[in-house]
Amino acid sequence: MGTISIPAEFLETIKRQAEMDYPNETCGILTGPSARPEVISGIFPCRNKQDEYHAHDPENFPRPARTAYFIDPQDLLRLQRESRGKGEEMRVIYHSHTDAGAYFSEEDTRIALAEGEPAWPGVSYVVVSVIQGKAGEALLFQWDTGQKAFFGSKI
Repeated sequence: MGTISIPAEFLETIKRQAEMDYPNETCGILTGPSARPEVISGIFPCRNKQDEYHAHDPENFPRPARTAYFIDPQDLLRLQRESRGKGEEMRVIYHSHTDAGAYFSEEDTRIALAEGEPAWPGVSYVVVSVIQGKAGEALLFQWDTGQKAFFGSKI
């Protein structure tokens, strides 16, 4: 696992976004230069489309936005276009847990993996706890290839 350092101003932006989106989960992406995997240089707040998908397909999207997130595909396309033009790539996917701790849930793990390996190789995850509308603890979760699991550390 490489060391990623989340700039304080980006963490504050994530927390403000999480408070604004409360009581729903927030989501977004942090980017960095392709040649420097430990550097975070961009933040892309995204729209959580979970409620929309849940309303149209509750069987495949059984949870509402209060307990789940689904990044707007249009936001992902915008991110890819803008990042590619700057020589950057996705480094971190972030989201919040509402009225719960900052942990990597079974659902988070299920979404992050494809056939037992990271769906987004080289991408880490930040989870921010938001209790009664106030953002608190944030943890960074990174994939350990030897253990084949995500491990968290305080930011």
